[in-house]
Amino acid sequence: MNVIEKLQEKIQQEKETKGRAIVFWYDAQAQVDVEELKEQLDEVEVRCVDERNFFQLKVEIELEKPNQSFLIYTDGPRPEDADNMLLDILLYSAEFKADETAMLSETLQVSDQVLRPMMEQYSLFFDSKDRKRRLSKILPKDSDNYHFELSMMAVLVKASVPDIRMITRQLLLNGLYMEENELLKQLERNYSLERTLESIGRHFGVSLERDNEPLLQLLNVLIYQHFRQRAGFTVEDWESRWASSSPNICALFVEEWLQHDGEKFEEHIKEWEKVHQVRDVLLKRDIENYQLAETFPVVDALIIEKCIDELIHQTIHVDERLSLIEERLQTYWGSKGKLKALYETLFEAIRIEKLRPVVNRIQQHEDFYENYTKYLYEIDHAYRHFMHHFTRLDAKEMLEVIANYLTNWYENEYLRRISEEMNFRIQDGYVSKLMPQRTFFSKVILPILEKEQTRIFVIISDALRYEAAYELYEKLKERENGKSSIIPMVASYPTYTQLGMASLLPHKELEADEKKGILADGQSTKGLDNRRRILQSVEPHSEVLKLKELLDMKTSEVDQVLKGKRLVYLYHDHIDALGDSAKSERETYRAVHQAISDLEYAVDRLSRLQAKRIFITADHGFLFQFKQIESHGKIPAVEGQVMNHNRRFAIGHNLSTPEGSIKLTERQTPLQNVEVVLAKSINRFKTGGGLQFIHGGALPQEAVVPLIDYRRIEAGKPVDIAVAMINKVITNYRIPVSFYQEQSITDNFTSRKVNIAFYQGDERISNEVELVFDLKGENRDRNRQVIFNLVEKHYKIGETCILRVETVTKKGNEPYLEEEFTLRLYEALY
Repeated sequence: MNVIEKLQEKIQQEKETKGRAIVFWYDAQAQVDVEELKEQLDEVEVRCVDERNFFQLKVEIELEKPNQSFLIYTDGPRPEDADNMLLDILLYSAEFKADETAMLSETLQVSDQVLRPMMEQYSLFFDSKDRKRRLSKILPKDSDNYHFELSMMAVLVKASVPDIRMITRQLLLNGLYMEENELLKQLERNYSLERTLESIGRHFGVSLERDNEPLLQLLNVLIYQHFRQRAGFTVEDWESRWASSSPNICALFVEEWLQHDGEKFEEHIKEWEKVHQVRDVLLKRDIENYQLAETFPVVDALIIEKCIDELIHQTIHVDERLSLIEERLQTYWGSKGKLKALYETLFEAIRIEKLRPVVNRIQQHEDFYENYTKYLYEIDHAYRHFMHHFTRLDAKEMLEVIANYLTNWYENEYLRRISEEMNFRIQDGYVSKLMPQRTFFSKVILPILEKEQTRIFVIISDALRYEAAYELYEKLKERENGKSSIIPMVASYPTYTQLGMASLLPHKELEADEKKGILADGQSTKGLDNRRRILQSVEPHSEVLKLKELLDMKTSEVDQVLKGKRLVYLYHDHIDALGDSAKSERETYRAVHQAISDLEYAVDRLSRLQAKRIFITADHGFLFQFKQIESHGKIPAVEGQVMNHNRRFAIGHNLSTPEGSIKLTERQTPLQNVEVVLAKSINRFKTGGGLQFIHGGALPQEAVVPLIDYRRIEAGKPVDIAVAMINKVITNYRIPVSFYQEQSITDNFTSRKVNIAFYQGDERISNEVELVFDLKGENRDRNRQVIFNLVEKHYKIGETCILRVETVTKKGNEPYLEEEFTLRLYEALY
């Protein structure tokens, strides 16, 4: 099809859609003669427009011949709209394009005035069909010269969008040196290397020259400016070599790269740190001068080394260091791998250091176990976490001294003092005022069965001691659709599985039987079947299952098993299963960690099964010591008619009481038909079984058990937040913004996690901040201020930007709040 035939087709299309055709043809290549056009288009008025006849032509088209079809022809390029005297007609008619440039202009949806000079200047770029095809996919509609060139660069460096930041990232990923970077060669061959460097340099506020390894220079500037933004000092040599007039833009570029594709940038940062001896530079300054910097992993290494040194020399300011570590765990390097593991371990070590004075409160309360649940349990919690993290460290040698020191303090000071106090009290006939475990069913479960129709779940986790359960409670407390509480109970002496499990069943009397174990009102409590019969004697619609068995069932299977059931006992055994074996007892703390996860998942699953009332408790706790048990901690085994025993107790008749043990009074144990002998302090009887994981005695770690009451409720509403600023005007690139949390955290209002940043359109123009609003208290206590850094560019006086707040959810970010700010950065004018 020749050009005339294409023109005739265009005219016919216009006639069919509009009744008549008015077609403009700007034939810059003068492909046809006007007379030839008049001969070929016999039903169309052909007019050649010039500066003298445009008015007459308008009259003719619009007034004199309103039904006639016209071809408006000129042998030059289309003029700029401001100079086009027939623009009003052109806008409601059609334009015919016949030359390659014009047709490509139509395909790309870009003006002829933009495209034609580009094709003349960068002809090699347009020789490739593939490049033109890719250009058509990413070029914004009606692009100006700048965005057209940006799109050409994006095509050549294989960036997905025409964004100078993406183009820069692609170039840096391809190699820092001119000789090795194939993308730079593509730009030089098919576009312009100088124009590329000029565009990138202008954006980042730096001068880039091709003879001075521009990408290496740019990387130096980016990394230094990112460091400089959060460091409390400048390095004169670095400042003179790698200055930028747009430091916030540089810092934001590095921040975004680390957030979204950090692993590819890590090697550049590590190499920079090594080449420029960042460690030596930082060692000359106090840690307070760089503790906020997030660029280099050596910052975290030095903070860790400083904390270790302060712990060893007892010079640490615990609250400051705990706060610092919490902040560092949110940073790029501090949240990864070995550094994260060291931080987590150190955090618990410092917690123990903070808690050490708590030991002095041992004798402050009349009830020793109650005292334990108010203060002392935190020491066991911190030490467990410390050893759990420490035993998994790759770099144990860094904390070996601290681990030995803390273990010696924990076992030889803390446990010794607790043991001495417990020895004194147990010899004095101590009976705690806390709720006895054996009254659990009568005081907690039975009243609910009598007054409510709610289905009750009771999860009994073997050896879940109080401090571990308190951690679980803290996690459950964060659930949006649940309300939880925790109280301590006193396990029955001796604190071992059979008696603990029996104590949680309905009964009036408990007895020990040599063959049947513990009897509840004469019935054996061994095994699930016996426990089911005992429960059904009080509540016929009861069921007893292993927790894992229930969790492994499909929902339809659970519905069938629990149909019509009002009371369900679920047994969980992970801690005791590992701890009670000499082969696996060293995995005790790992088992606790796993048990907490298991129970948290169980609550989640049961909640999804519409469970409204869930109790979590334990048969007994445990004591665990990492150090090998010395011979002086082992005492002779109990002699006599021993019915049951372990390293910490014996029950039977005519029992001996070896030195280092004590025989309980009838008032101290629910077992009235046998004698009970407990090992005092942290002693172990010389019998079989593991030595490090123990229970059966009266220490609070063994005897204080939890009772968590979890109730499923309607999910609370996330708190509302507002920007607490009357004058929303930005006058500086550093912007302090105040936020107000409108409600205090309660059962009805839960925390809100948000991402906040400034935007113009879809372009982020500041750093992004993640915050959790979870404040409690009065109005004045629910305010916080955040600093944002605006990217440096020219903002017109009076133009606006948006502070965008998005709620972070498991499914992704959801829009929450937008506030308009006015930009009045007068210093940007000069």
